[in-house]
Amino acid sequence: MRLRFESFGCALNRGQARELEELAAGEGHRTGAIEAEADLIVMVTCTVVQATENRMLARLETLRERGRAVLVAGCMAGPQSDRVKGACPGALLLEPRDYASLPGILRTLEGRPAGARARAAGGWKGPPGAPAGFACAVREVPVADGCLGRCNFCITRLARGKPVSRPVEEVAARVEKLVGRGCVEVRLAAQDIGIFGLDIGTGLPALVRRLCDMDGNFRLRVGMMNPESLLPVMDSLMQAMAHPKVFKFLHVPVQSGDDRVLRRMGRGHTSADFENPAKRFREAFPEGLLATDIIVGFPGEDEAAFRRTLGLVKRARPDILNIKAFSPRPGTPAFRMKGGAGRAVVKRRIARLQALRRRISLANNRRLAGTVQEVLVTEKARKGGVLARTDGYFPVLIPADLPAGTRMRVEISGARAGFLAGKPAPVVEIKH
Repeated sequence: MRLRFESFGCALNRGQARELEELAAGEGHRTGAIEAEADLIVMVTCTVVQATENRMLARLETLRERGRAVLVAGCMAGPQSDRVKGACPGALLLEPRDYASLPGILRTLEGRPAGARARAAGGWKGPPGAPAGFACAVREVPVADGCLGRCNFCITRLARGKPVSRPVEEVAARVEKLVGRGCVEVRLAAQDIGIFGLDIGTGLPALVRRLCDMDGNFRLRVGMMNPESLLPVMDSLMQAMAHPKVFKFLHVPVQSGDDRVLRRMGRGHTSADFENPAKRFREAFPEGLLATDIIVGFPGEDEAAFRRTLGLVKRARPDILNIKAFSPRPGTPAFRMKGGAGRAVVKRRIARLQALRRRISLANNRRLAGTVQEVLVTEKARKGGVLARTDGYFPVLIPADLPAGTRMRVEISGARAGFLAGKPAPVVEIKH
């Protein structure tokens, strides 16, 4: 069969979509087909907020109108399956914990008996149109599924369930395979990576140390974790992250700077539980990149609570600030909560946060202007040149044609909100 895979949402979804693609290719199916030629379109969906869900539903309606065969995987295949069927009644469903069933589903669609394999038809070659040398340079590696959190606003935990971690050696084998294919940036992904290993008697720091022992020209990026899962492993994780194979990158969503709002959210942490680890990360890695998330307009967030969020952002000065308006999701406790701010108020608050985000990002980036940084080239830039990453994971645009995996020294020649500009640093000849 000719298959087209489309993934939406988080790094975990992208990583799982890639593994489904490889699973299908291993059965002899041809992947990477354009829509018009695909026998089946596999959508790995996201349902974290209403706007994203609406985008998924619109895509499903379009595919139904075009008469395309669709298999829906990811989060919408679970608690939102009725919405999927409403938009595309003929769609097949594949829930996150059932991904191993994909080969059997494909055999059934082809009318082949169980255990039969399709004739090899080209196999998996990366996404269509990927530049040569960069097609496999950046890859997400799912290391766990599910979450221990009890966030009142989150529908994803209903779709994903309790945590299930992959064995360390299974993750290591996956990383080794990807590095062998040319991957130079490995992004460890999970719904909450801080809980990795709790169900199998290990932990995230041990996984990072194991992967750092591997040979190869690659670097690790540790994925998102909640404050309550970070705190128990903070010391050992900072030690593991000091390894030169690990980007100094920390993504810890705080969601609000007001403790009363955090309690209503069911977050399981206080604002200090974010602020203190963020400060320690800054002290350990002064040129590291700190990312966090904020939800604006959660029920009960008044002007005073929002000002406390502004204050927290001003103190922590995150390099990346992901801002979303509260989106009530059916089936979650927050869906029934009262006291939400009006749409106009939420828009004004988001605008204030976005302006603050831009000012902080620009000021943080300007600290690196004029410095010389060791970088790793990972991607093609959209408008020419390449994108590289500093040790602290800051993106640097370089106006040069360089292959993925190039390690070099660059002089930071400019700073914008969101990225740095760089040029190859001159080689200084040392005279003896």
